[in-house]
Parts: sequence; C-alpha cells; structure tokens
Amino acid sequence: MKKTVTLTIGNTDFIFNVTANDHSDFIDSVSRGGSVCGASHNFAMRSIDKTQKDDLKTLLDASPGAEVQIAGALKGEFAPELDIAVKK
Repeated sequence: MKKTVTLTIGNTDFIFNVTANDHSDFIDSVSRGGSVCGASHNFAMRSIDKTQKDDLKTLLDASPGAEVQIAGALKGEFAPELDIAVKK
C-alpha cells in the first residue's frame, strides 16, 4: 500500500509517498526505544518525493524539531485513528 500525502509547510507544498513499509519502520523504531527525532527524520526523508529531497533537507536543517511534526502529520494521514470498542 502506498499513499500520497501533500503537506503545506510554510508556503511550500511537499509531496510524500508513504508506504506501509516506511510507516512500519517508523513505528517499530520508536517502539524499540529508538530516537523519536531520528525515526521521524528517516520517515520523512524516505517518504518525500525524490524531486523535493534537497528542499526538505534544507527545511529540516533550518527548523529543529520539524521532522517530528512532519512525521506526526504523515502518520495521521496514512493510518488515521479508528473508533474501536471492545464489546462485552
């Protein structure tokens, strides 16, 4: 499964092509106690459209913590929360 997500950051539209594997790698890394910043950076850089990779890298270098916000938005769009209840 692959989903294209467009995030407008500042005045620029960034196109991300998020795959189930990218999402799983992000969740697995954070769940194992890895760096949230590192996992978020990797998730964003793996998912960004190839033509915008340099622009995203420049943005991330200039905006500490942006990778966590971007990864959160990507995760929310790729795997939205479901309303789940346990029936007794």
